[in-house]
Amino acid sequence: SNQWRWLEDMASKYKLSSTSKAMRCCINCVALGDAQMESDGGCRGCNNTITKEVELSTEQLAWVEGQYNQCDDDNNDDSTLSIEQKVVSACMKLDEYTVFGIIRCKSSVAKCEGAQEAVENIQQQFSVEKDEVVTKENIDICAKSCGCE
Repeated sequence: SNQWRWLEDMASKYKLSSTSKAMRCCINCVALGDAQMESDGGCRGCNNTITKEVELSTEQLAWVEGQYNQCDDDNNDDSTLSIEQKVVSACMKLDEYTVFGIIRCKSSVAKCEGAQEAVENIQQQFSVEKDEVVTKENIDICAKSCGCE
């Protein structure tokens, strides 16, 4: 699918560890409000898809499940796109820096080896100084249906 190819291309371009990491970046981008999913379309899959296994954190899985639960609550049965498809679609419409150039880290960037490596990659990819790299630290991703918006 075009979305999977895009995730593979972004993982390679931004020196991410895997296509799963590119998907996690997209989920975090949308879950933290830096990208907006289209409200039309839907919540279940269309027929023109491929199934791939990706690694997500417990919080990311809970967020995705929360989005599906919200769709079920909204009785959106005639839908065409899955939540995952809507997440990737939203990110494909954004500038790549917003999706892959902002570090979203559950802990402090200073304590996270992966985040430090990401800072270096972003510096090279976007030609910015270390103090210009945008970071969002100590984030929590919550399923919207839990009422903590």
